[in-house]
Amino acid sequence: MKLFRPLSALSAILLAGSCVSAPSGDDLRNALFSNGRPAEAQAYGDFLVARFAAMTNDPETAAEYYAAAIDTAPEKSGIAERAVFSALLAGDYETAVGLAERASQVGSEATLVRLTLGVDAMVRGREDEATPYLDETKYGPFNQVIARGLSAWRIADKDGADAAETYLRSGLSGDANLDSATLYMMGLLQMAEKDDAAALATFETLWDSGARLAVGVHAHAQLLVAGGQRDHALEILQTFRDDIGQNAGLDALRADILAGRKIKPTRLTTREGAALAVYVPAAALMMQTDDDLSGVYFVLALALDPNLQVARSLWGQSLDNAGRREEAVAVLSRIPEKSEFYATARGQMAWALRREGRNQEAIAIAGEALQHSPDRGLKIQLADLFRSLDRDDEAEHLLSEVIAEDASAGRQDWRVIYARGTTLEQTDRWPQAEADLKTALALQPENASILNYLGYAYIDRGLNYDAALNMISRAVELEPQSGYIVDSLGWAHYRMGRYELATRFLERAVELSPGVSLLNDHLGDAYWQLGRKTEARFQWQRALKLDPSPEDKARIEAKMTSGPEAVLLKKAESDTSTALAVARQN
Repeated sequence: MKLFRPLSALSAILLAGSCVSAPSGDDLRNALFSNGRPAEAQAYGDFLVARFAAMTNDPETAAEYYAAAIDTAPEKSGIAERAVFSALLAGDYETAVGLAERASQVGSEATLVRLTLGVDAMVRGREDEATPYLDETKYGPFNQVIARGLSAWRIADKDGADAAETYLRSGLSGDANLDSATLYMMGLLQMAEKDDAAALATFETLWDSGARLAVGVHAHAQLLVAGGQRDHALEILQTFRDDIGQNAGLDALRADILAGRKIKPTRLTTREGAALAVYVPAAALMMQTDDDLSGVYFVLALALDPNLQVARSLWGQSLDNAGRREEAVAVLSRIPEKSEFYATARGQMAWALRREGRNQEAIAIAGEALQHSPDRGLKIQLADLFRSLDRDDEAEHLLSEVIAEDASAGRQDWRVIYARGTTLEQTDRWPQAEADLKTALALQPENASILNYLGYAYIDRGLNYDAALNMISRAVELEPQSGYIVDSLGWAHYRMGRYELATRFLERAVELSPGVSLLNDHLGDAYWQLGRKTEARFQWQRALKLDPSPEDKARIEAKMTSGPEAVLLKKAESDTSTALAVARQN
């Protein structure tokens, strides 16, 4: 499949109108380049196939064909760098190293070529060979941070921690936010050399600056407990969870502290520290992108430390983000059961399978993992999975378990309470849903999502119009570019009979999120009330093309035929009949 995806497209073009069968990859290449064409033509052909493979999310084939073009291409170094990049993107570290060596031989000074060779020298324990490749003056800002961190661990191994710390300090800007990655490396180096007082001071400076990196917080908490500051350690772990979210490594450490287990500070080896020097910036990069670019760096980090399971977890997530879900599942499946990231990885695998439409497999793998380890984070992931499949009762059961466990531990997590509130609201258990949503809002009074959801729920039920309007207006102030939230404000005005004002907000919502069926449906209703019936039907037609739910589709089609008033009348009659039936039963 890897080979034929790009070649099949080229074959279709070359053989259009022909009744012959498509040739294999090698046959196609021979047919193209065996008629006395110059080597440059073959190189360009390999380049084009490689480019097409890269564009169609097939880095393995891209690496193969870029490699074939290196020796014959007029512009060797650029193609060599593409080959290295594609090999790393495909997760093939050994091939990437071989290609980087070839690239270096043809004169490439490309960033990724040098970085790969520098990492490989450290993998092989030849730190001196890494020195010229890791000259940070030849890197851009992002890769410079990585090269500086790698060099620090190399210097520490050769010349000692003091020399490494001096080297790192020479690159500081004085702004803790800008220097956070460098300072984390410094703290980990100090900790590795058992200079715990200096390491603790470094981590405290980072914490006070607002930096929140899980690897650093883990080391910080370990040092605090070892120094007798158990409560402070638990405080920063809880603050991280409240501000950033759950992290399997930090949760495991917290459990060990609460259980009274002895906490020994982790002392990193040179290769383990070097792996974190690559991982830390890569993790930050991943949080800012929706593609698999960060995977290149996770592969390098894992070459240095194959046991860095957090890197494997994020690598799997980056592959999933890029739609490479089979590869994501393969990567995540290599996280061993003994790892604290095992349960998280199984949840990630389940979601990757869910996005591929393999729903039963997704539920099975998450359920097996939950039986193996009743992990809190996995329960939440599985609840989200059930919600996405409209299995709301099962989702509510898991969320209620988590909330009860949290209550026993003396804490409340607004995210879980909010999730249960939305689940209850979707299943028409409004009193319970309202209680959860109000609790979540009390915990997070300036959260736009909660304000919007509760306000919209009130409006949709004809309740508390003034309070609901205030909530949604505040949500719009907090997130003015959210089409969903602006739509809620427009819909609030619509339900209050302010159709002109409603139309202004609903039009803006559709501008912000044009591909959402519900938003176009609402705008159609507003146009209808203003007598703009042609425009209303146009919006409803558009809503029908945007994959509405079966219930919404039937409702919109009914409006197209009879207008919204008839639909509302039918709904009111249905609601009345339901209420009478319930009354009779009681």
